[in-house]
Amino acid sequence: MSLLGKYFKGWRFRDTTPSLEKGDVIEVFVAESNSATEGHVYVGDTHLIVEGAGPETVEKRVRVRVTEFDESSSTGRGEFLEVVGESSYTS
Repeated sequence: MSLLGKYFKGWRFRDTTPSLEKGDVIEVFVAESNSATEGHVYVGDTHLIVEGAGPETVEKRVRVRVTEFDESSSTGRGEFLEVVGESSYTS
């Protein structure tokens, strides 16, 4: 293996539009909530509306089960499962 090959071993590019499938469980931060029962999550250019993630989950790390996902538009819906952490920005 060349020196350059050794240097780049294990490197990969992150995609701004991750591919999600129905049933996937992911951990994400809730960015905003426009109602008492829905939160919005953004992963790169992907947008998920999360049922059950109200205002109390904003800026918290949560576990979400993907219930719908349209890969062509990078949008979908998810189901809130639980809070798993706090934002590093909260005091």
